Amino acid sequence: MRRDLTRILIPFVYFIAGATSLAGVATTFYYKDDLRLSIQQVQILASVAIIPWSVKPVYGLFSDVRPIFGLRRKPYLFLAGILGSAGYVSMATWVNGFWGAVFSSVISAMGFALADVIVDGIVAEKSRSQKEAGRLQSICRGALLVGAMIVSYASGVLVEMIGARNVFWLTGALPLLTTAFSLIVMEGTAADSVFSIRKVWMQFKTALTPTLLWSALFLFIWRATPTSGGAFSYYLIDELKFTPEFFGRLAFIGYVTGIIGVVVFRKFLLRISLRNMFFWLMIGSVVLSLPTIGLVYKWYELLGVSPQFFAMADTLVSGMLFELAFLPLLVLVARICPKGIEATMFAVLASLMNIGLSVSDLGGAALTTYFGVHSATETIAADYGNLHIVMWIAILSSLLPIPLLPLLPETRTNEDLPLADQASPSMTVQMLTPLEPGKEEIA
Repeated sequence: MRRDLTRILIPFVYFIAGATSLAGVATTFYYKDDLRLSIQQVQILASVAIIPWSVKPVYGLFSDVRPIFGLRRKPYLFLAGILGSAGYVSMATWVNGFWGAVFSSVISAMGFALADVIVDGIVAEKSRSQKEAGRLQSICRGALLVGAMIVSYASGVLVEMIGARNVFWLTGALPLLTTAFSLIVMEGTAADSVFSIRKVWMQFKTALTPTLLWSALFLFIWRATPTSGGAFSYYLIDELKFTPEFFGRLAFIGYVTGIIGVVVFRKFLLRISLRNMFFWLMIGSVVLSLPTIGLVYKWYELLGVSPQFFAMADTLVSGMLFELAFLPLLVLVARICPKGIEATMFAVLASLMNIGLSVSDLGGAALTTYFGVHSATETIAADYGNLHIVMWIAILSSLLPIPLLPLLPETRTNEDLPLADQASPSMTVQMLTPLEPGKEEIA
């Protein structure tokens, strides 16, 4: 009897997604040196590449109601690997400008988003408590980070050894493992369903409780605050002369500390109220972002160390902080998904966060344009004089969601609460198990 390997679907898909970060350093230098894209073009490109992630509900609906040859998962997972590979192969071959980069990024992202949406519903469906949601999300995130960590240092070295385009060839082979995996997934056949917009809308409308809407607004604002990522990366290359190999080293450090962050979250933070966790993460993100902006202010000179050493020390902290800030978002999404439409609602909320990321990149592009931050071109010199202003706005904007914290639900069940809190008669818990349509809380 053939063994069912579907149970390893979730970590495997995330592992492959993480391993494609092999192209991370190559992409940065490819955009800057090969395609000669401006900072604004890079940030717009990052925003456009998020679009396929922002329409995940469409993929979910198709896989639910439009089986292919009677199968709901295998054909879509097969196609996801092909699309993911095609994007990288395009950059390895014919892409020579901004619009070609847009095409390849969108195609590749569409493949990864399609693969991701298949497993999202499984995660949400099994998240019956905050503790369980945290465990599942940490497994998924851990698999992604392990895949990324394994290839991180090589991502920089390979750019120097074989060039960015050849790195894309190697990266393009990885999504094909997802395609191969789809062939061995065991799945029963399903009859074609009649797609009903009205039925889906009625279920969705019933689920739109005030609790869910306030949580959705919080998720969007958290992700939509502007970023200085593109400008800062160009600054590190142009002004501090960071090499591809060193970028790979930073990536490795970041992923290692990110895995530590996942472990810390899983072991020590699962029973903490998400409201309290988010508050201190926002405060911590501002304080712990100071070393990053310190690279622009050249604080490393005051300390008598190299900018490379200063950057590595900064990455030791920022890698862990990123994961500690990201995992609670996933837990909140999983816990507020109403019973019966977990997959659809998870996809909608995840898409909302991705739209927020797109707005974040566009906001960063607008800031760099407004403050005149740009890299060197054939006619003008680079100007990073106002980069610190852009970074301060980006850092302080992370505090914007604070007023919404009191409106977030208590996502812990009695199982999640410490024994002392369970015994307290004054303790009222909003239990999401998950919420049934129309039901906001259970005291």
